[in-house]
Amino acid sequence: MTDVPDKQVMAPPAPSNARDVRRAQVERRRAERKEFRRFTVSTRKRRISAVVGAGSLVSLLLAVVILTTSPVFSLQKIELEGVELLSEAEVRGQLSELVGVPLARVGPNEVAEMLADFPLIRSVETRVDLPNTLVVSVVERTPLGVVQTPAGFDVVDQAGVVLWSESVKPMSLPVILVAPDRESAPFRAIVRALEVLPPSVLARVDAVTANSQDTVRFSLQDSNHIVLWGSAELSEAKARALPAALLAAGVEGTKLIDLSTPDTVVIRDVN
Repeated sequence: MTDVPDKQVMAPPAPSNARDVRRAQVERRRAERKEFRRFTVSTRKRRISAVVGAGSLVSLLLAVVILTTSPVFSLQKIELEGVELLSEAEVRGQLSELVGVPLARVGPNEVAEMLADFPLIRSVETRVDLPNTLVVSVVERTPLGVVQTPAGFDVVDQAGVVLWSESVKPMSLPVILVAPDRESAPFRAIVRALEVLPPSVLARVDAVTANSQDTVRFSLQDSNHIVLWGSAELSEAKARALPAALLAAGVEGTKLIDLSTPDTVVIRDVN
């Protein structure tokens, strides 16, 4: 009798479909929570940015109100820079009505308008030194020479601006014998010549004239010599050659020192 082998009984497989469904549900809920957190973080960031921006605007407006209304930041002191020829007392007096005004309301244009009556002032800059000081930096015009008038002498600068008037000729400035017009070629040539003269020679110039831009000439206070400068070209070379030419001309007689060609200076007697 042959034994029949026992059959192995297998356990029925777990329903994989149910596990997949549960896993999918878990993953979906996880993804939904992640997306929700991402969305809420972006929203919070936008809200924070909006609050910070509004706070900055409020702070700015508050600062403007304080600076423009608070007496703590009102002008109490004026400091001047660059004032040499002008009278500091007169400049301060012209600006005195600004005292007590909030510094935020005081600008360079307003200060320049208040100082427009001073022809010596070429330009003005201002800066604020908190809490209550205004610093006014002035650039003055440079006197170049004088122009004779029926009433005396007008001191002018390189632009022909009359800086002030004198009843007698200032010894330190030459007389300009042409109209002080910045559009005039003779006047521009004279300006160029006087600007490059060595101080030691400029102090000796008595009067300067020109019929055109090529015929600048001047006389000297301490001699009868006449210097023919010529045009404004090669002015620096002419200025270097002039001291030696004056020394060579000596102190006797009246000589014409021709510097129109500085490489070949000509000195001749004037009849």
